[in-house]
Amino acid sequence: MAPGISQCFVYVGGTDQSILNRMATDNTAKSLSCSWSWMPSDPQVDDPIFTQMAAQGQTFVTASGDSSNWSAGEFNWPQESVNVLCVGGTHLVTTGPGGGWVSETGWSLSGGGISIDNIPLPSYQHNKKVVNAQNGASKTMRNGPDVSMEGDFQNYICHDNICDGGWGGTSFAAPEWAGFLALANQQAVSRGDPTVGFANPAIYTIGEGRKYANNFHDILTGSNGGFSCVAGFDLVTGWGSATGQKLINSLAR
Repeated sequence: MAPGISQCFVYVGGTDQSILNRMATDNTAKSLSCSWSWMPSDPQVDDPIFTQMAAQGQTFVTASGDSSNWSAGEFNWPQESVNVLCVGGTHLVTTGPGGGWVSETGWSLSGGGISIDNIPLPSYQHNKKVVNAQNGASKTMRNGPDVSMEGDFQNYICHDNICDGGWGGTSFAAPEWAGFLALANQQAVSRGDPTVGFANPAIYTIGEGRKYANNFHDILTGSNGGFSCVAGFDLVTGWGSATGQKLINSLAR
């Protein structure tokens, strides 16, 4: 996603608080990706750190999970936090000449739905284009994911001195979005502007606006068992996947 990257930091620790605190204290990586989730949810501990990250121009991107629609007893934190960018998964169906995007569908295992931990509806989701009868979103609780990216088992990686395919999960979609935001940050900084920071308010403003189709691939087909993809925002793919440079231009302001 960001082939020109010069540094990649990996944070390791014994608790979520210690890891997140170091990420915020260092304030070095402006685009942070998390593929872990845990329980019980601890917003009192983590949300103040996420808020600090946002104030510093950092974006915390997290995977929505690979167990289809959110349900009780699952590891649903931090993807339910209102202070993170929650990323669901899609299946890239068709590409054109040179690998260009043609069609995409919602991934059946994409985590998404309504907060099971009673996380209140964030201000950026108070819009009828987000909460409506068509998508089944909650009027009172946090809905997710916010956006999505390719996450089906068609990814290729190199590990342990070998390279192979058949890998998948929103653990791929989240770092893909983190890499995409790194590109937006690069463009913003090159113009003397601040980094994107907490991207959700800007993303929802774009999604609710007239230029939504220019910035996102609206995923119209697919289901995660509890919810189905619909026009606009849905609880399988959020607003959908990024169109590329057009969304970078919209975010890098």
